[in-house]
Amino acid sequence: MRYSEKHTVEFGECDENRHLKIPTMIDLLMMVSEHQLDAGDAGTDDLVKRGLGWVVTQYHFDIVRLPSPGEKIVLTTEASGYNRFFEYRDFSITDYKGQEIVTVKSQWVLFDLKQRKLTPTDSELMESFDVPLLKKMPRFPRLRLRNEYDIKRKYRVRYDDLDTNHHLTNSHYFNWFVDMMSRDFLRDYVIESIDIKFDKEVQYGEEPVSVMKLEKNGSAIYSHHAILNENGKEQALCELKWRKI
Repeated sequence: MRYSEKHTVEFGECDENRHLKIPTMIDLLMMVSEHQLDAGDAGTDDLVKRGLGWVVTQYHFDIVRLPSPGEKIVLTTEASGYNRFFEYRDFSITDYKGQEIVTVKSQWVLFDLKQRKLTPTDSELMESFDVPLLKKMPRFPRLRLRNEYDIKRKYRVRYDDLDTNHHLTNSHYFNWFVDMMSRDFLRDYVIESIDIKFDKEVQYGEEPVSVMKLEKNGSAIYSHHAILNENGKEQALCELKWRKI
């Protein structure tokens, strides 16, 4: 069951290159997902009453281009399948010509807010949205912690960084990733693809370390990122592919 909403990109949602900011893009996609779930009694408020929350564990983005201020776009989402523990959801952004400019695949779990652990998928809920039961798990690129990173920077999780699951909201990770790049780099390059895997939740008051390593492969540049806790254990891994503007 597909669900779509129209949106006009605002100036405040874009960076100095007039490109929609990655964290804002993710927030917009989460918004349409939440609106669809609300209509089916499976939104945040409905799940909180059951002591549950939706938590994303992995994303893959393909970005043809990022929309600009004033541009009219369509945000679309669809729950594409589920199995015993995971729910899969696709997203897309299309321009006014109907061309897809961003596509996203994601993997989610239901999270017990009290015990802070995942719970089995609610099959009745999935059936109410006509979500197919999958025999095989969709594959995401495998991300691994690097032996060495070039840049390290410590951050602190503030109150405004939290979501309703009481941990660092998934879009905010990208503020830290992009902040690792120099301003000159960000003026010349734009993200072409994203792979990110969330391993451990990051909570209020923690001071994780964001690390990054840049690599060039032909005309493409890759930045490899990790979020490490104060003991050096990985909490999230990410790979960004960049292309010259």
